[in-house]
Amino acid sequence: MVGPRITPRSFAAVSLGCASLILAGCNREEIVSYDAPKDAPVAAAAPAQGHGSMAGSLPDQMPPRPGMRWKEVPSGWTVKGATGMRVANFSVTGPNNGQGDLAVIPLPGTGGSDLDLVNLWRGQLGLAPIVEADLPSHTDETTVAGQPVRLFSIVGSGSSDAAAAGNQILVAALRKEGFTWFFKLGGDVATVAANREALKTFLAGVEFTAPEASTASAPRMAGPFASGAASAAPPDGGNPGATPKPKWQVPDGWKAQTAPNMVHSKWTVTGAGGAAADITVSVFPGEVGGLVPNLNRWRSQVGLPPAPEPELMALQDNLDVLGGKATLADFMGSSPESGNQNRIVAAVVRRDGFSWFYKILGSPAVIEAQREAFVQFIQSAQYTRGS
Repeated sequence: MVGPRITPRSFAAVSLGCASLILAGCNREEIVSYDAPKDAPVAAAAPAQGHGSMAGSLPDQMPPRPGMRWKEVPSGWTVKGATGMRVANFSVTGPNNGQGDLAVIPLPGTGGSDLDLVNLWRGQLGLAPIVEADLPSHTDETTVAGQPVRLFSIVGSGSSDAAAAGNQILVAALRKEGFTWFFKLGGDVATVAANREALKTFLAGVEFTAPEASTASAPRMAGPFASGAASAAPPDGGNPGATPKPKWQVPDGWKAQTAPNMVHSKWTVTGAGGAAADITVSVFPGEVGGLVPNLNRWRSQVGLPPAPEPELMALQDNLDVLGGKATLADFMGSSPESGNQNRIVAAVVRRDGFSWFYKILGSPAVIEAQREAFVQFIQSAQYTRGS
């Protein structure tokens, strides 16, 4: 995998079909198929323009998803069937009755940052974010359906979270036909380590098939990278796949930019001497690893070390927004790449089972001049459904 990105605007609907997962015993050369339904194509979100404009809407449909099948189930693995966002589940056994599970999760969208994904999974195990230079020591190489991908390893040993300590996650991700397919093995360290090569063998035997011409309602969605996470409540009781569609007041002077795949909307604002800052808005279903890992991820973007959980949790719900509260953080540091002084002001807004991330990053002088406008922009957002 080279640079996988998740497309937040494409999370609005995920449709799952019925899986044919009956397998008589392990290690048999038998093809087991999962046939995904065919959905309508995604409409691209238009960038917001000018003061008082409506932001680009999130689409309510996703592109056709390929089906998936595998050639071999390793010894000690048990097929468990599809649940929620997972198109396939396996229970995995290890030494001393150790237990783990493999989840296969296809999410709409391609492109993006390996580092962001790894840091989200690290947050799930209570670990601090890493920087780009550390990434190679956490990666291995493997193949999925004949295509080279990276296999990421996250070990929770020494975590302050007792539930996560001693656990490990292995994740491979494959970009294919508008989707990123995540293959995530989690469990105690001994079980995951004992099944590393079995996972590689399984991934090599994965095959993809054309989607069937059928439709299905989107299921309740869990957090995007959570293993066994509880499903998020659907944003609209009549339509569990509905995504809130915000309207907001875009400040004067913000210039709309083409949003990269991992971002819903983007603007740039400049100040004296050509100094600049970027404003981005992203959206994901669920809590995306939790508040503390995300705040520490933002700290790492301005070269700051992780902060203690009590310090960061004290910021929770410190900003009034329409319909409730949000969390706003302001960190001053320097760019890990250039060493220049950098500042980030960012907010998390939870609405209807989704997390909205607002961020302005760049020149401290520009951000100081724009901070009030940025906060007012967040406070102006109206998360209407279906409009």
